[in-house]
Amino acid sequence: MVSKFHAADGLCIRANDVLKGLLDGGHEVHAFTQSKKVDGLPSKRVHRFSAVQLNPHFSIDSISSVRMIARESRRHKIDVLHVQMNSGSTEFVLPFFKKSLPPLALTYHLAYAQGSSMYTTIFGIAWKASLYAARKYDEVILVDPSQKPHFVGNGIPEEKISVIKNGIETDVFIPPKKAKDDGIVDFVFVGRLSYDKGAHLLLKAFGEYHRINPQSRLTLIGDGMVKPQINGTVDDDSIRWIGTIPHEKIPEVLGKMDVFVIPQNIGGLGLSVMEAMSCELPVITTAIGETIRLLTDEEGVLVKPDSMKAVLEGMKFLGDSPDLRKSMGRKCREKIVKSYSWKTQIESLEKSYERAIAHSKNTQH
Repeated sequence: MVSKFHAADGLCIRANDVLKGLLDGGHEVHAFTQSKKVDGLPSKRVHRFSAVQLNPHFSIDSISSVRMIARESRRHKIDVLHVQMNSGSTEFVLPFFKKSLPPLALTYHLAYAQGSSMYTTIFGIAWKASLYAARKYDEVILVDPSQKPHFVGNGIPEEKISVIKNGIETDVFIPPKKAKDDGIVDFVFVGRLSYDKGAHLLLKAFGEYHRINPQSRLTLIGDGMVKPQINGTVDDDSIRWIGTIPHEKIPEVLGKMDVFVIPQNIGGLGLSVMEAMSCELPVITTAIGETIRLLTDEEGVLVKPDSMKAVLEGMKFLGDSPDLRKSMGRKCREKIVKSYSWKTQIESLEKSYERAIAHSKNTQH
């Protein structure tokens, strides 16, 4: 695996879950990474390269990283390299050295952006650049099925594309043992406090809602550029900022909440949404990407992108309906358990590796 593993984001959570699933399946896994720590692997299977981290999601990697990956792949007889897109500059360079490398499989994490801000424009540029690099891989794995037409339309053969959605550890993200009943409507957000995740919209919407219903709270898990906007949103202690916490501690917090809210402007099948659903929380999120198919009106509220008023209306709707919140939460849990376990996703991933090897052989011939 060519990936980062240490950051508090969905890419690393998925990478760690894939790593664990492959090890549980009896595979020998090596990590090529800029991360200082890779849980579950002995040090002899972790091969590090230096990198300058530009932000929590992307790095400029050492120019020697490709040479090191090629050398260690030959030494350890690596069958396939699984690269995580939106990790570092190495992912753009590797395909140009295919003759010296094992077959290349790519999981594409970076979603296309919706909205009109400069932030979403930047994401759109990054999306197009990543799409260009993806054309040179032997197998492209998409997290979000709604992206597939974009890839086919941009010249990537359909037979080289597979869709493996995010999976959830449903035995970790479980419903609370005791129902919450304190008369306060607790909303929770998990993710980067950034514009692409809609944190600024949520703060404004909660400020309005709290004036209507003072018996409400908002808990924020994560960190980012929007954090300073927390001050001044309300004039009491109804907003609780926890910061970034270990992933395994998130279920405990979710179990004390009533509604999960993330009005993101970046399309994709968000892990945080699915984890909340697995904990029996109804969801308010944006009607973009695969989320449109994941979440129905029986499980939550879909709002239009970049709309504070829509988020506010969603909060009013679920805030005033405790029985509806409970019924939606139960249906959320049922859907995640039925369709999004990691065991099924790992089996699909193994097949993608086999296709990458076959595509590489066909290209060489």
